[in-house]
Amino acid sequence: MSAVVGLGQAGGLIADLFSEYPQYEVYKVRAGKRKGKYKNSYTIPVQTSPELYEELCPSLETFFKNTDEDILFVVDGSEMLSAASLRVLEALKSKSITILYIRPDLNFLTNDQRLNERTVRGVLQEYARSAIFERIYLVDVPLVAATLGDVPIKSYHKLVYDAIVSTLHMINVFSHSQIIMGSIDKPSEIARVSTFGFVDAESGKENLFFPLDFPREKSYYFAINEDKLQTDGSLLKRVEERASTQAHDNLRTSYAVYETQYEDDYIYVTSHGSMVQL
Repeated sequence: MSAVVGLGQAGGLIADLFSEYPQYEVYKVRAGKRKGKYKNSYTIPVQTSPELYEELCPSLETFFKNTDEDILFVVDGSEMLSAASLRVLEALKSKSITILYIRPDLNFLTNDQRLNERTVRGVLQEYARSAIFERIYLVDVPLVAATLGDVPIKSYHKLVYDAIVSTLHMINVFSHSQIIMGSIDKPSEIARVSTFGFVDAESGKENLFFPLDFPREKSYYFAINEDKLQTDGSLLKRVEERASTQAHDNLRTSYAVYETQYEDDYIYVTSHGSMVQL
């Protein structure tokens, strides 16, 4: 089991979605009037600036003392509370930490929110590049929404967050499943700035959830119906073409094929780079 730690409003909503799967234990840290710990949820006092959230963030070592060794930390950098990210993560420093960073629609942010978002995103990437964190996955909310087509305003964030969680969950599942053919290369030590997404199985269109500049490595997870694995003689050729056509001198690709009971086929993709994404 892995622990998902959601910081702030968006982080908490996404953590709640992970709780629908039995593989995850969820913790939430939010700002509010009540102080203290409430059933895996810790509330810290509301502050008037990002600087105060960072300065006055309490120690959370006791709150996190029973968490799993593998931590997924979820945060939206436009929220003022996100400025306390490093203070919260300090209590988890003995764990293996992966960051899921949510970049909202920048068009709807104030200047102060834009500055906070850029600062938090830059700092967390630098910590990941220094191997203090295992990895940072960057996700751009408008880009995810674009893969869903027309999204109603009232359910916009719910549908976007659902897509993020279900996609990352399936990648996690297949990362621990038996491979029928192929292999997934472990990203190099310097390629710790990442994103993920899916490939449309019919059109072949690749939908990554962040516009990652200069990726070094990509991995493709082919989730194929068991009957098709037995009967489709051209499947292997199509799989190899998908992986090989993406590769070039500065981009290494790998793939793996997994057997599923699903009627439809699914292709998931991860992309990894070493540069800070501005």
